[in-house]
Amino acid sequence: MSNDVIARLAAANPVPQPAARHRSIRRPALAAAAIAVLVPAAIAAADEIGVSNGGTPVPLDSVPLGPALQDLKVGGTMQYLGTLNGVAFYATRNADGRYCMAIDHVDQQYDKGVGCDLDPDGFPSVDVRALTFPPERQLQGIATDGVATVEALDASGNVLDSTPVVNDLFASDKQLGDAVTTIVTLDANGNVLTRQQLPGR
Repeated sequence: MSNDVIARLAAANPVPQPAARHRSIRRPALAAAAIAVLVPAAIAAADEIGVSNGGTPVPLDSVPLGPALQDLKVGGTMQYLGTLNGVAFYATRNADGRYCMAIDHVDQQYDKGVGCDLDPDGFPSVDVRALTFPPERQLQGIATDGVATVEALDASGNVLDSTPVVNDLFASDKQLGDAVTTIVTLDANGNVLTRQQLPGR
């Protein structure tokens, strides 16, 4: 091959040259590269956290206090997730994409409740793997896949109550008080997954 052909090939496919070692240029380049790698990883991790208990659709007007959720932009149906320890659970997402829940103590006439998680980084997410209602009264709610136990702690870290998760649901009958400051989720090996500080505690 002639030198002229080699020269033309070299011009068409230049070999990248090493970047100049200039600190003020290299540091931002490394930071940008780190962001480009970490952001998709964080999104992927968030996507993996969910509730596989899809439940069965039921009309909203058949859910105890369900019509009250219409003010929170919930549509015409909710998903019945099941009953655990005498507590029936319903869930759905409202028009804003927020996770909403209804609970019904089936053997008690008045012990029912509804609500939506309105926090920006709400349930289910990397930092919020249990939605309790109401957290200051009893450990009752919905947990993400992989959560085996939900605990209620006081300000000193003492465990006030601990209850297992069954099919993404948990329902303890122990009455709690204002001492609850933190909700902790654990996996099947007892490893802490999240510590959720209750607002104002």
